[in-house]
Amino acid sequence: MLRKFILPIVLSSIVYPALAEDASSAPVKQVASATSSGSIAKPAMPGAQSLVNATQVKQNPATFTPPHTVNKIVAYVNRRIITENELQKQIIQTKASLQQRGLGSTDIKDIRARVLDQLILQQIQLDLANRSGIKTSDSEVNDALLNIEKSQGVTEQQMRSKLAQQGISFDDFRQQINDQITAEKLKQREVDGRVTVNDDEVNRILNSETYKNRIDYRIADILVSIPEQATQQVVAQKEALANQIYAQLKQGASFDQMSIKYSSAPNALTGGDLGWKSNTSLPPIVLDPISKTPKGSVTPVVKMPVGFFIFKVNDIKQHGSPQIVHQYHVRHILVKVNELTSDDEAHQKIIMVRDQLMKDKGNPDQLNKDFIALAKQYSEDTSSIKGGDIGWVSKGDTVPQFEAAVIKTPIGQISDPIRSPFGWHILQVLETRDSNLANDREKAEIRQELRDTKAQMMYTEWIRNLREMSYVKLTDE
Repeated sequence: MLRKFILPIVLSSIVYPALAEDASSAPVKQVASATSSGSIAKPAMPGAQSLVNATQVKQNPATFTPPHTVNKIVAYVNRRIITENELQKQIIQTKASLQQRGLGSTDIKDIRARVLDQLILQQIQLDLANRSGIKTSDSEVNDALLNIEKSQGVTEQQMRSKLAQQGISFDDFRQQINDQITAEKLKQREVDGRVTVNDDEVNRILNSETYKNRIDYRIADILVSIPEQATQQVVAQKEALANQIYAQLKQGASFDQMSIKYSSAPNALTGGDLGWKSNTSLPPIVLDPISKTPKGSVTPVVKMPVGFFIFKVNDIKQHGSPQIVHQYHVRHILVKVNELTSDDEAHQKIIMVRDQLMKDKGNPDQLNKDFIALAKQYSEDTSSIKGGDIGWVSKGDTVPQFEAAVIKTPIGQISDPIRSPFGWHILQVLETRDSNLANDREKAEIRQELRDTKAQMMYTEWIRNLREMSYVKLTDE
């Protein structure tokens, strides 16, 4: 879960990307908070410690009067606050991360807007988690830190030193990890825990033409979100903005820069990266334009219920053809050859059984009843309790003599007697199919892809509703 050493906005690495509303999509009011003397002093430097605690904010934040020597409060979020100091700390981390990605020239106003958006989203989720009794223990944070150290190959002291070089205190980093884990727990309860994927869904994909020609796409997105109760005028304005962004991208604008400037998704600061997505799990409305887009290019604007999307195809990976085999649904009757039954006796017995079944030729229903009854009476195989049904078999599943008879026996007919190392058989092929013999790992991957896609869709609706129901006020700049 914690893949990066420093997370510019911790929340953005654990929530489903391309799913958050922007600050303008919720009913946000601009208010000025004042001290008793009429204004709030800005900190002398970004690192100054805030003297405002969220617990000091009363139930109605608009009436709260903070002390004289405080950070400026930049936003009220439910019963929580975001201070200038908190915002500046995250901006510093974000700028450092963008510089490492070659995006050091990004407009500071765009960075500030995106960082504040994501801090608001984070506070909303943390507030809900707190009211829901979701907490993160010190031991959970310690385990997460140990995992980070192991993955980076550093000691705790080296990590502390690295953080200090970036102007981040260890306590602040611990709090970031704590908040990230708490937000992830909330998402698991509210979204992931409600997602189900059944075997039929997995098998449909395994046996589909799409899976036979499986392609993975490394994609990124830009989201221009639409408020849930938006008027036609607002929708038209959002669509015009999305088309403007698309036009600039086609003229060569940086996708990363446009994501930072315009995208309302929580992954905006990471270039909208969505990772690898299989064509088997993407919904048709997304797969269709992506499948027609060359590597390195962007799709036209895609309208979905939550907003207007533009996708970039960063890479394409073609899978090898899955192992498709012809399978046979078979049942049989076996008379064993052993010290009590000679080969000739077993042969004569199986002929007798076959002759009884041949009387039912032309009457499938009666043949089915008699086969089951005779298998239970005469067959010396464990499948006798199921009327001789051994299920689906493929080449290599049975001994050569039995396999040869399976392949050459027409569906529904009774085979000639077959001699195998076990004795004498007759069999019937009930049906055939072409099947993908995907192993457990492939099935698990498909199941996870389906789960991720469903969770992403569910999260989209959940986070939008949560954002629009939340109390958010921004202070004047």
